[in-house]
Amino acid sequence: MSRQDTVHDAVQSVVGLYRDRFELLQAEKRPKIGYVSIQTPEEIFLAAGIVPFRLTGEEGTDTSEASARLSQNYCSYVLSCFGEGLAGRYDFADGVIFADACDMRKRLWEAWTRDVPGSTSYFLELPNDASAISKEYFTLQLRKLLRKLEGQYGREIGEEALREAIQTCNRSRALMQRLYEYKKGRWQALSGEESIQVVKAATTGLKEPFNARMSALLAALEAAEQPPARKRHRVMICGSYFDHQGIIDTIEEAGADIVCEDISNGVKYFEGEIDLDAEPVAAIADYYLEKHTSARILDTDVRIQHLLDLALEYRVDSIIYYALKFCDTNLHDFPYVRERLREERIPVLFIEGERNATNIAGAKTRIQTFLESRMF
Repeated sequence: MSRQDTVHDAVQSVVGLYRDRFELLQAEKRPKIGYVSIQTPEEIFLAAGIVPFRLTGEEGTDTSEASARLSQNYCSYVLSCFGEGLAGRYDFADGVIFADACDMRKRLWEAWTRDVPGSTSYFLELPNDASAISKEYFTLQLRKLLRKLEGQYGREIGEEALREAIQTCNRSRALMQRLYEYKKGRWQALSGEESIQVVKAATTGLKEPFNARMSALLAALEAAEQPPARKRHRVMICGSYFDHQGIIDTIEEAGADIVCEDISNGVKYFEGEIDLDAEPVAAIADYYLEKHTSARILDTDVRIQHLLDLALEYRVDSIIYYALKFCDTNLHDFPYVRERLREERIPVLFIEGERNATNIAGAKTRIQTFLESRMF
């Protein structure tokens, strides 16, 4: 077997955690709780002996019933997750936790509580900034969640368990950060699809096998002979929840590389780390509020500076800002983002679409025209 084949097999091993997630989660003896937003502190659940996994809505392609109970004017990610819940896809889990990441996800919590029987729903209030008082408030919310989990599962969640969970999640973050170092260079070891699926694999909650498989992937990459450097247009994706394969294929078939995904299925999920030396609950609260990466956060300039820093770090040539229809936070955010990018002379293309849209001919033409005008 060649070294490149070894890399391919290692990538598929990591991605397999996500591809086979339902079977793996159902076979897992520990309790399972789903979550919708990456602002949900996985460490709290892991310390309680619970597997926290993210709802992705990929199988919720028929959103008619979800739309009837909520509205057609909802983002397709929320509707697809709700559609899966109504269809019983998550009956193997004890419940789902919803963070107050946007108004539609708050409405999703209300509808889930009402319409998905047998599923315990939790709601986590999430401040809109990272001020000292907000961190203190969020810390109190996490302690409240801890007490609720202790009462429900009959076990005490101590500092040692919290530190072990933090260490495990920090390990996952560090491994993904090492992987993305390859995307900063000329050798794009993973395609755009593979990069997003690796991050999705991390959100299955199966941290130990993920860390082991990621370590094997990194070892395979380090041992592989890098192909000759190539000069290709470097694209960053940012905006709403994104995993649209048609958009990814259009970018790569045009001759560009997706070198950074500033989205919840990309660097937003794994950047930074939690301070192991601080009091655990406060450290968790600080980490999740200080990332400043969500469009719901009030500190817009901090977030945009983070975007500009990523563009410099990954040597980005242009940005595609993808917003789901009715994703109010990102739709409202884009005009200011566009102006700041223009000031920095970074080309940006705005695409608005649906999660499961199949007819994307118009979007493909716009992407091709945008990229080709900058590549040739």
